[in-house]
Amino acid sequence: MERKLLYLCGMLVPIVYISMYIIGGALRPGYSHLSDSVSELLSPGAPNKSLLDILNITFALLYTLFGIGVFQFVMKSGQANLVGYIGAGLIIAVGLASIGSAIFPQDATGAPPTLAGRLHLVFVFAVQIPGAILSTLLMGIWFRQTGFFPGFATYSFISAGIIVLTGVLAGPAMGTPIMGLVERISALAVHQWIFVLAWKLFRQ
Repeated sequence: MERKLLYLCGMLVPIVYISMYIIGGALRPGYSHLSDSVSELLSPGAPNKSLLDILNITFALLYTLFGIGVFQFVMKSGQANLVGYIGAGLIIAVGLASIGSAIFPQDATGAPPTLAGRLHLVFVFAVQIPGAILSTLLMGIWFRQTGFFPGFATYSFISAGIIVLTGVLAGPAMGTPIMGLVERISALAVHQWIFVLAWKLFRQ
């Protein structure tokens, strides 16, 4: 696939993700973007789940395709090394884990634990969150090493710090009136970095 199309996929990642929870929240009476998690919109029995599943899978596929584009950029840059390969590979891994977490949804609030619900947590907490942090950090190191996109390495390190900070705050926020807000800030910290990287790659 033409690499510019893969970079365009990255620019669409935050747009599709934000659209998913805005549409889902608007169609679900009583849903709060401040206190309710995004996963609750996609749990078994949730209203409009079929529509939101389509958006969620689309988001995950776009993320994966963008990761493939970043991997190709590193590979053909003339300055490929292990740091770049791992960083780009982790973007792909996060995308694939997002597909997994979409296929195996979070259990509905108050429902008995299921295998699908447990797998959802594994994809999110074992792959998506650490993968997002490490991919941002490692790609920042690679950009610092190679000199591509001056200033973007520092931007990546700041983004990684924000992702870590919001991730740390997510634990204490569980079950509080601001749980949904903290989750969204953490997700957007990742997705804005994806957008900026995709935009830079698309323009280069």
